[in-house]
Amino acid sequence: MRILLIGNFAPPYEEESLHNLSFMKKLESDGHECTVINTSEHSATDNKFIESRSYIHFSFTLLSACRNQDVVHFFTKGYLRLGLLKLMTSILVGTLYRARTFITIHSELFSIAGQMRSPVGGRQTLFTAFTVAGKIICADKDTYDVAAMYMKKSNFELIPSFIHFPDDTIEVGSALLEKLEPIKKIIVFSNVQYPSFTFDILDKFLTDYPLPSDTAIVAAVTEKPTSKMKHLLEEEGKSIGENLHLIDADDLNAVMAAHSRADIILRPMSCDGTTFFKSFAISVKKTLRSGSYLYFPNGLLFVKEGDTTEMCACIINTLLCVETGKLPEIKDKDSYARIVNLYLGKD
Repeated sequence: MRILLIGNFAPPYEEESLHNLSFMKKLESDGHECTVINTSEHSATDNKFIESRSYIHFSFTLLSACRNQDVVHFFTKGYLRLGLLKLMTSILVGTLYRARTFITIHSELFSIAGQMRSPVGGRQTLFTAFTVAGKIICADKDTYDVAAMYMKKSNFELIPSFIHFPDDTIEVGSALLEKLEPIKKIIVFSNVQYPSFTFDILDKFLTDYPLPSDTAIVAAVTEKPTSKMKHLLEEEGKSIGENLHLIDADDLNAVMAAHSRADIILRPMSCDGTTFFKSFAISVKKTLRSGSYLYFPNGLLFVKEGDTTEMCACIINTLLCVETGKLPEIKDKDSYARIVNLYLGKD
């Protein structure tokens, strides 16, 4: 199949972009031909990807890229106005070119923002896109329930989001994996910036919570290695020594390796590569492994009110001892297989 994928495919890498990239690579390894339009404000590292930020440029790019495609698939977290406009345009153009059209809504703030869309503009954009699209894929039950407010036909699917880890990617990241091999529990702080709520919680962990010898922290740092933040983390992390690992958030292999072993992942809110609310909000997710896939069945959203870093650090420490919940029931052996079957028209 010839497949056009549209969404965030750029660093700094986190759940959304890692899903999009690993999904694309899995499709290509299965023999499908993929074209990618990167909608992030950051540039992708793969020169084959098409960069398109402004709406006018995106529209012309889309008209060209949609030619001879069998599938047009748009990935989003669903709460940027420009992103939703690009979403609707992609579905309309894809339909015009007789391609099968899909939307994936990643878990984020859509379950809140989706309920607050303006009746003029925002809601109409979603109604139009959801009505015309072949399938709307929601990554979790909360997102599904809110998206269903805009349901005009039975074209909604609950398919858990995932990251696929091919063997060659894991081998490339083996340097970090070797260090993590004897570790039982791993906490990943993704896209860490200074100053930010994410950094404050990480700093609290390093200073006030002695980690067990079988637990490690991996911090994917957005600033460069010479930054003040990395120096601060190294100083604060002396107490846990080799159980603190600092990597660059734009190092795809290292970030993939860290996520492949993660038990808990913390990161700031984001959409299309743009970070939101970094001073007072953070996403926390427990992970579940199934074969070569990593899923995110359980999550929390911390919103800061007052000095809450101590409480948040305590909650994360407790989560290390809590079992991860089960995945929602899906209609096939895994999320990837289910999506490919939908591409092929197999309901």
